[in-house]
Amino acid sequence: MIETLKTVKNYETIEKDVKFLPKSLIRLRILKMLYDYPRDMKEMNHETKFHYSAISTHIHGLELNGQVYKENNRYFLSNSMKLQMDNLLKINNLMNLLEIISPILQGHKVMSIPRDCVENIHYLDNIELIESSGFDVYKAYEFIEKSLLKAKSVNAILPFSYNEFNMLFNRLSKRIDIDLLIPEDIKDILLRNLDTSKSNLRIGYFNGDEAAPFLLICTDEKVILGFFKDDGTYDQNRLLTSEDDDCIIWGNELFKNFKKENIKMSH
Repeated sequence: MIETLKTVKNYETIEKDVKFLPKSLIRLRILKMLYDYPRDMKEMNHETKFHYSAISTHIHGLELNGQVYKENNRYFLSNSMKLQMDNLLKINNLMNLLEIISPILQGHKVMSIPRDCVENIHYLDNIELIESSGFDVYKAYEFIEKSLLKAKSVNAILPFSYNEFNMLFNRLSKRIDIDLLIPEDIKDILLRNLDTSKSNLRIGYFNGDEAAPFLLICTDEKVILGFFKDDGTYDQNRLLTSEDDDCIIWGNELFKNFKKENIKMSH
């Protein structure tokens, strides 16, 4: 996690400022606005609804600290403050991400994800956790099925055989391109259920013993990730998903890297 580690290490360089900045909601709001683009006092007052006196007091403090400067009645962040805000926002995104994916990180086999993709995990700052409940035990599977039905293309790592998915892939392969990677040890089971005569359906095989499997589905609209528990059973109750462009790019890179490292033959 080179980039992620850089983000955490960067915290040390701005630690004093981090302790100074959050002491006031007004101060943070001002900095976030100026981070987006420069503003004058009237604009800040209009957007925040804070009193002029409160804004003026905090702006003055930021000026004394060299974090803000005034030019032509507009306030700008200093270059050093822009860098500090970059780091603050990255740290915030990372913390939010870790909070969202903590149910997946704990007790699941996640080490099979290629290193290059782990290093870029900070791109997943708009990811969502889908969880089934006692009232809706098939929520995760139904979410996958609905997502596949809307897809215009699919790249997928399917580490197990599930009849509904197999039938969906057969239907979809009549009209869209599907690149499917499956473990060799369930190859015979899957091939009995998949119509490999369709040219739109490409299948590659990997050694499930060498590459601890995970579920990955990348469509043109979203990315979906599922994991196995430490006891070797697939966690059918939890998925990570996102429709964010950066997350979809990350998912396709994960697919390409896994395919490059693990696929020995294809059909």
